Amino acid sequence: MNQLTTKEAALITRKLRDISDTWSDLWVFLHLVPIGVSRAIDLRYSCFDGKSLTFEERGKFKAKQIAASPLVCELIQRRRERYPDDIYIFQSHSNRVKLQDKPVTVVAFNQALKKAAKFVTDDVVSSKSAQW
Repeated sequence: MNQLTTKEAALITRKLRDISDTWSDLWVFLHLVPIGVSRAIDLRYSCFDGKSLTFEERGKFKAKQIAASPLVCELIQRRRERYPDDIYIFQSHSNRVKLQDKPVTVVAFNQALKKAAKFVTDDVVSSKSAQW
């Protein structure tokens, strides 16, 4: 997998925002926080204390605490203000789950990425592409 340029990553962010603010925020979050997408989507607001993120132990992953940069804090705060009733930072708002509190899925995110990246690069882009 080729590494994206800064310009390509920025264009993908803009294309994702046209699809959904959640997708673009998740893309940026994955760029800023050294964590995999499956752990990022399970992150709840209760795991953020304003300064750091606590990732709970899950399966083969051990518990982990990461200091949140000012950009990450701003992103989380903006999402909290926009979606005050959400439990998950990256919560799904699709009609499919609108009566349940569920995080977005990796499959849906990667589909959105593929759609957004189609006009930016010929390279295959997935959630792992954000970690550059």
